[in-house]
Amino acid sequence: MEIARERFLDDTRTYHLSAGIRSRTTAAHSLLSALTDEEKAQVSAAIVRALDEVERIVRHRVPGMSAPEHPST
Repeated sequence: MEIARERFLDDTRTYHLSAGIRSRTTAAHSLLSALTDEEKAQVSAAIVRALDEVERIVRHRVPGMSAPEHPST
C-alpha cells in the first residue's frame, strides 16, 4: 500500500515532486491498510507538511521562483 502526495513547484510542470510512504512488507501493508479514513487523512497531512518543508528548502533553485509560496511556521 502507498500513501503519497505530489507537488508541482512551477506552472510549467517541469519541477514535479512526490513524497509518500509505501509498505515494503506484508506486515507493513496490513498496518497501513488497517488505518481508518481519519488516520489516512492525518498521514496525508503529514506528507503535505513535509512537502511544504522540502519546497521551502529547494524553491530558491527553481528558475524564476526565489520566494516561497508557503509562509514558514
